[in-house]
Amino acid sequence: MTNIEKAIAYASWYIGRKEKPGNTGFIDPEFEAEMKAAGWIRGNPWCATFGLLIVFKILVGKLLASAKKTFNASAKQTFDKTKAAGVLQTGTIPEPGAICIFLHGHGPAGHEGIVEAVNFKTNTMTLIEGNTNASGSREGDQVARKLRTITRPFTATGLNVYGYIYLREKQ
Repeated sequence: MTNIEKAIAYASWYIGRKEKPGNTGFIDPEFEAEMKAAGWIRGNPWCATFGLLIVFKILVGKLLASAKKTFNASAKQTFDKTKAAGVLQTGTIPEPGAICIFLHGHGPAGHEGIVEAVNFKTNTMTLIEGNTNASGSREGDQVARKLRTITRPFTATGLNVYGYIYLREKQ
């Protein structure tokens, strides 16, 4: 199984996991234990930590060592540090298995999700995201599958794609 297939399979398995109110924990105690092991801290938003959980399950060797240094609970910092480290490939085009990083307005607050599928004809991508909800907020209560627009005009009050982290070594 490739890293792309693993990322999608692991992320899909968590769909429906819900948090307790106020980012105080998770209803599923096993999921909560995994999130804590990935670095989630009670009270903090957790979309980036969900991405980190998936990455820790997939990467090995040099790629895992790099992710442990560059991934954290901030989507924007994760992207910036990953790009600067130059070990994992980053870019601007979505593809299945990549981690999509969004900024809220110009940032620094953000959001992230695992790209499950891309449809360039309709300018949409399906993501599996932690800390989202039915309306697509970056502050939600569950792991869910979301349909997002790939490219659109910048919006100061919404999510804007910042970039993608591909779970492969930079060439």
